[in-house]
Amino acid sequence: MLGCPAVKPRASLDRCFQQQLYYSAERMPPFPRLPVVLPDYDAELVAQQRSAIRSAMLLAAPILVAFTLLDRAIAPAAWLSLLVVRLLAASMLLAVGRAARRSERPERLAFAAVAIVCATIEVCVFATGGVRSPYLSANVLVFAGIGILLPITTRQAVGMYATALVIAVAPILPGLHRVDLLPLATATSYLMTVAILGVAGARLQDNLRRGEHRARIEIARQIGVINLGTLAGGLAHELASPLTFVGLGLEMLESSPLDRENRERVVSARSGLSKMREILAAMRQGARFANGDLRDVVVHEEVDQALTLVAQRLRSANVTVVREYAPNTPLVSCQPTLLGQVLVNLILNAVDAMAGRKDSRLTLRVRGQPDHAVVEIEDTGPGVPEDLRQRIFEPFFSTKGEKGNGLGLWISSEIARVHGGSLTALPGAKGALFRLSLPVEPPAAAISAA
Repeated sequence: MLGCPAVKPRASLDRCFQQQLYYSAERMPPFPRLPVVLPDYDAELVAQQRSAIRSAMLLAAPILVAFTLLDRAIAPAAWLSLLVVRLLAASMLLAVGRAARRSERPERLAFAAVAIVCATIEVCVFATGGVRSPYLSANVLVFAGIGILLPITTRQAVGMYATALVIAVAPILPGLHRVDLLPLATATSYLMTVAILGVAGARLQDNLRRGEHRARIEIARQIGVINLGTLAGGLAHELASPLTFVGLGLEMLESSPLDRENRERVVSARSGLSKMREILAAMRQGARFANGDLRDVVVHEEVDQALTLVAQRLRSANVTVVREYAPNTPLVSCQPTLLGQVLVNLILNAVDAMAGRKDSRLTLRVRGQPDHAVVEIEDTGPGVPEDLRQRIFEPFFSTKGEKGNGLGLWISSEIARVHGGSLTALPGAKGALFRLSLPVEPPAAAISAA
């Protein structure tokens, strides 16, 4: 191999091993380009708010000044004074827009902008008739602008609408006459209704943004898995030959006369080398994603490969793994990488569910049925409530809060579905039990839809 001598004394073996490493490095494929890490939702929202506030201020400032034409028609005596107020408020809004470019807390600037606009309207209210002024209802425009122009969270929406409502109504209350109660109540009811609708809309939009953000993270993760699969396959292929030479060297050392201590070291090294070969085999298995061809696989071997890939996670979580493989399980025709993705996802979910629990045990069962092969993954965690056993397979539904993206189980169930099988959640003896059922011969139409 690569010009190495057939008979390899120790010095020759060393030279050949170095030569093999050199050729492997020369042939090593370039690393795939991994996706850029996406910012978290809060950081992304801050960036969106900066841009939205700048645009909103550029729009609000000229509109605020343009209403001076209405001032001249309603209160000609106070027109010039109100124009000065409007120009001052417009300049303050433009200053807010400039400050938003580098602000770490742009929502505070949004609060300030709302206060500026509402205070300007309130000055116009007092200058044009008080509670009966047509400008009192003009606060509806501010409320609409908050909901339409600003991407905000539900809490921020409640704060902004409450601020606007207080500025619009509170200054009128002192000295209010009985005859003015109905007009004020009418205007306030309109504003409160718009505020409630605005908060509901902000919550809906916030949930949609969060869902889109989770989807982008999941897409980036899937691309990363594919790229890492390419890298893993290349590394596994290139490292196989150097490991073979290491194995030959260890065999030669073991066959030579050694004392007991050194022989134990060699045996331990060979054991570690065997483990490395198992991991490389799993990496090669994980790299089979490119052509999407169906292959006949032994299900329990795929389960073992998935366990190998997450072995470190299982050890660090102190999880005991129990294998219950029935003999004569039929072969399953599937895309091995997709099956591996489902198994790894289910195993990691089980590990997360058992976090912090004593005597964590993960049981994996493989058995055959007349037309299906069944894999069951059971944990000793808290289990899945009955009312959630269907919902957990919906996209963006997660029981992990912000730690989960709500797509893992949905993708896993879709992979099972396109193979003509199913993934279901059932109650286990102590925790949750997920059952993956795959037909021995999946329908061709289903696979073509994958």
